[in-house]
Amino acid sequence: MRNKFVLIIFTLIISISPLVSEAQLNTNNIFDKGRSAIYFDDYTEAINKFNDIIRVKPYLPEPYFFRGLAKSHLEDYNGAIVDYTKAIELNPNYTFAYLYRGIAKNALKRFEDAIIDFDMAIEFKPNMADIYFSKANSLLSLKKYKKAEKNYSKAIYIDPEIMGAYLNRSIVRENLDDIDGAIKDCNKAIQLNNFSAHAFGNRGYLKFKKEEYDEAIKDYNRALKIEPENTRVLMARAFTNYQLKDLQGTMDDYNKVLEIDPNNAHCYYNRALLKSEIGDYNSAIEDFNNVLEMNPDNMLIYFNRGFVKMDIGDLYGAMDDFSTAIRIYPDFAKAYLARASVKRDLNDEKGAMKDRYQALQIIDRYKAMKNEGKMSAFVDTTENFQRLIDLNSRESFTEEVIKGRVQDKRVSIELENNFHITHLSMDSLRAGKIQYYDQTIMKYNQKQNYHPAFTISNHNRRYPKALVDKQVSLAQKQIESEEASAYFHRGSYQLMDRKYNKAIADFNKALEKDPSFLFAYFNRANALVAMTDYIQSIGGGAESVVSLRPDENKNKNEVIVDYSSAIKDYTKVIQLDPSFSFAIFNRANAYAKSKQFKRAIADYDWALQLDSNFKEAYYNRGLIYLFLDDKALAYEDLSKAGELGLIDAYNVIKRYCNKPD
Repeated sequence: MRNKFVLIIFTLIISISPLVSEAQLNTNNIFDKGRSAIYFDDYTEAINKFNDIIRVKPYLPEPYFFRGLAKSHLEDYNGAIVDYTKAIELNPNYTFAYLYRGIAKNALKRFEDAIIDFDMAIEFKPNMADIYFSKANSLLSLKKYKKAEKNYSKAIYIDPEIMGAYLNRSIVRENLDDIDGAIKDCNKAIQLNNFSAHAFGNRGYLKFKKEEYDEAIKDYNRALKIEPENTRVLMARAFTNYQLKDLQGTMDDYNKVLEIDPNNAHCYYNRALLKSEIGDYNSAIEDFNNVLEMNPDNMLIYFNRGFVKMDIGDLYGAMDDFSTAIRIYPDFAKAYLARASVKRDLNDEKGAMKDRYQALQIIDRYKAMKNEGKMSAFVDTTENFQRLIDLNSRESFTEEVIKGRVQDKRVSIELENNFHITHLSMDSLRAGKIQYYDQTIMKYNQKQNYHPAFTISNHNRRYPKALVDKQVSLAQKQIESEEASAYFHRGSYQLMDRKYNKAIADFNKALEKDPSFLFAYFNRANALVAMTDYIQSIGGGAESVVSLRPDENKNKNEVIVDYSSAIKDYTKVIQLDPSFSFAIFNRANAYAKSKQFKRAIADYDWALQLDSNFKEAYYNRGLIYLFLDDKALAYEDLSKAGELGLIDAYNVIKRYCNKPD
């Protein structure tokens, strides 16, 4: 609920005038379809439409601008900035391009740069409220509260009904200790929109801050009536109920939050503290355990769980928890004092005195340093680490500690699959539904009179058994002629049926008959990779997975999978036809999965030199860069992959690239 600035509604821009007169007829029609796609939230389709216009008329600024707008909706802010910049290069007076580039920069926390763009936009349109509003958002993020207030006020002066400006100005005024002024702004926002959960939630927090708890509850109730699953408001109401000594109401709200969001670490933490307060110790420990699963390096969880274990008489368990807290943060003075208390209860007076002495040394050292950083609070023995976290409080440093890496949970992202030569139905051929056109494969199909017909694809479809059996049967009849192609045909359908050993045997036969049979080498390599991955999956390994937490993979038990036989076959294919980009891509994947990242990147580079629209190569190279912690290059590649239609790229950008370092 807090610090979520209300940004300009992007659909405002849909009303911008259409393309200039020279871009009429078909491009105008495509342009209208692209704008409509944005309006109906179909952003990837919008990107496709604007790509079509850019290919035909790359000198028009509007398609770049609207493609940037679609990318912004997909949270590909860097990609959007590239497009907005191109629009500005083509039209240096493009006010909206400056405005939305500033908004994208703001989303990336490049606040100073954003303000420069907003100032440029103001030069062109000094009476546009949205620009002042957006500039104020950046100033608020920079904690320049007076300047932010001035810009929100300017926006309101121009447009008295811009609700977001009232809401955000209320945040500014609260920071300027003008609580009554902040409440007046919330009142005005509610007057403009009586169904704004944000407005009621913000006003509830301000009343809470004035210790008007009953009034705060009324506002939170109104907000929850509008958005019943708003977990932040539920957490705020829980905290307010706690101040009113309504422990059951507090517990009910925490339970509701966890029904909605089972991974809410803050809620588990607060509920654990509440349970320990009412004596439900074992259940409290379970909640602490849940938080530790999400954030195993959190000193506060161990610290508080240690006290609960003391309450149930598990002194050795408590000592382990206090020791872990100390190991995570060696200057945690209060943890030393807590462990000293446990040691005293265990009759270890010498150990207790040693811990107490260590705590006092830390406290004296920090006093001498006059350390005023956030972590210095862990040295302050007066700090209450067993209090509930108020998520609305701007003074709560413990919120950040509890949050830890909850939003950065280990997520494995799969590389785009290998390409293989597979069955092509005549219906797909007639309808033009071919993933990639390859001239070599088409010539092969013509030579075989399309009996059978093949295509190149990385979609692992399961074909009907009747189709596979029919094609295998036809191939067996051809094998009587001892032609290499017959063995290749049968092997390819065996590969589709995941009968890897039989497929490899057929490809071997094909290569005996024709040692230069490029496709046989290619599919044999694919069969070898598929079989290796299958064996790995049975053994508990992961097949085409690159963890985006590389630090967690670097351990002595890490297994490097051997794809050397497949790599040898892909290399042979490349020697026979250096322009066959799919073999280069597949070899890159094999290198990536065997942790030979430099070689993988070199092959992805090569594949992209051959085909600059090879979206899977951009995507996989982006994942490797992300693994290697090069976010800038990863962002560039993933944005391009998304622009070319690989929509999973935007999910990765959102989860990994948009996070601050």
